[in-house]
Amino acid sequence: MPFENWSIDGGSMKVFSINMRGTKKRKKRVWIKELCNKNNIQFLGVQESKMTRLELFRIKSMWGNYEFDYACSLSWGRSGGLISVWDPSVFVKNQIWCDDWYVIVKGKWVNSDEIFYMINIYGPQEPNAKSSLWNRILEFVGNHEGHFVIFGDMYEVRDESERYGTIFSRLEAHTFNSFIDDASLIDLPLGGRTYTWMNKAGTKMSKLDRLLVSTSVMDALPDLKVTALPRGWSDHIPLMLHNDKVDYGPVPFKFFHSWLQRDGFDECIKAAYAECSQGNLCLSFHEKLNFIKQKIKAWNHVVKNSELSRKREVLLRLTEIEDKINKCEASDIEKQERLNLLKEQNCRGDGMRDAEADVP
Repeated sequence: MPFENWSIDGGSMKVFSINMRGTKKRKKRVWIKELCNKNNIQFLGVQESKMTRLELFRIKSMWGNYEFDYACSLSWGRSGGLISVWDPSVFVKNQIWCDDWYVIVKGKWVNSDEIFYMINIYGPQEPNAKSSLWNRILEFVGNHEGHFVIFGDMYEVRDESERYGTIFSRLEAHTFNSFIDDASLIDLPLGGRTYTWMNKAGTKMSKLDRLLVSTSVMDALPDLKVTALPRGWSDHIPLMLHNDKVDYGPVPFKFFHSWLQRDGFDECIKAAYAECSQGNLCLSFHEKLNFIKQKIKAWNHVVKNSELSRKREVLLRLTEIEDKINKCEASDIEKQERLNLLKEQNCRGDGMRDAEADVP
């Protein structure tokens, strides 16, 4: 049905969706938090959280601060689980529905009187279960009036071109397409990638993740689009729904505690202390500490630039290879190179991810 003209928070909507394959590891939660902060995310949907009991600290560490509201469907065993998190100053919750395969949050965006249903989905693998899920969501849409934003890992494709190296089911795709048509949803084009999931070897790929919106949402926000963000600590690509330019912002200065185990750090401290002690005997202890801190910051600048340079090289090369894999043009040597780069990336992440603090 038609809606009157309306706006969302000055015309802005930013929704972030990612299948994390587990949120227990801190490096994954830190990665989500950094993406949310860099992109000013207002609503976060996590699939396959593998969270078997409510852990507010885990949710907070993904969001980055205590200003959040949430809804979750706990995991059964070692798989599944959904978490939706949002900024209550931007989106005000009214009601929640939770199921093994979805979390629905009804509410209003600030500066809008319209009702929204934010539906976070983790699709089942079994065909009959998938068909049942689409029927239940379709029934829900038909029985509720408002705007619908559906996102997550649907575990389904719409046509054969959205699978590579995996089995395509024409019947399951037809059922999924019928659901989208019957619910009057728009499947927003994915900017940046053809597939959203890839195995480590790069031999199997599928477009399993997507964002669907009701036509009324596109009527009000015609510039709405989906951007695929760089792959990080998941085999799924993060998706961001937005209607403004992506601003990654400046990279903050960080001090990594892992440098305490690196060559050169001890020598930096010893040399700095010797310099301020022997050449400036009148310095107070506080002044000596400040002198040493400046030396650490200079050393940190050199190390950080080296780390960032290598990180960019690895990410750039991974992107190049994955683009080739995406187009079925990658050689076996390049696929092996990708595995080696992923291993290097993981080792670097384990060495740098934790105990970060800004140097004042």
